[in-house]
Amino acid sequence: MRHLMTTLALCTLALGAACTSAVTTESTSVPANSTNTGASTNSSVVSSASPNSVPPISAAHGNAAPNAPSAAGANEKPEGVDTAALDGKIEKLEAKVKAGGATDADKKALATVYLERANVYRDAGSPRLYKFALGDYRHVLRYDPANAEATDKMNEIVSIYKSMDRPVPTNGLEP
Repeated sequence: MRHLMTTLALCTLALGAACTSAVTTESTSVPANSTNTGASTNSSVVSSASPNSVPPISAAHGNAAPNAPSAAGANEKPEGVDTAALDGKIEKLEAKVKAGGATDADKKALATVYLERANVYRDAGSPRLYKFALGDYRHVLRYDPANAEATDKMNEIVSIYKSMDRPVPTNGLEP
C-alpha cells in the first residue's frame, strides 16, 4: 500500500511539473484495513474547493485567464495535424505583407491560407486544437475583415468556450 501511495504521489508531482502549474495537495482518505486488488480502489479525494468553483487553468495549456497574454504564443506548434505546407505559405505571405507595399490581393491571399489552416484545426476532431483555429480566424479577419466564414466560425468557437464556462484563448490577438 505504501508503494502505491508513493507512486501516486510521484506521478502527481511529475504531472504538476509538466503542466508548469502549481500542484495543490489534497487529502486522500483510504480505510486502513482496505486492500487494493488492482480492480478497484476505495479512495476518495477530498477537496477544500467549493463544488461550483472552477479549478485554475494553466496558461501552459493555452487557456490563460481572459485578456491575459497567452503563454501559448504564436510559436507554439499544435500536435496531431500536419500543416507544414500551409505554415510555409503563411510565412512567405506574412513576410511579403509585413515588408510593406503589399497589395489587397496579397492580403486576401494571406487571409485565404489562414482560413484554410484554421479549418484544418477546427475540423481535426480535437477540441484542444480550437485555440489554434481561433487564432487563425482572427488573423483572417485582420487581413480580410469582411470574411463571413471566418467571423461565423470564430464566433462558434468562442461560444463553445463560453458554454463550457472556460476562458476564451487569446490566440491571434497579439499585434
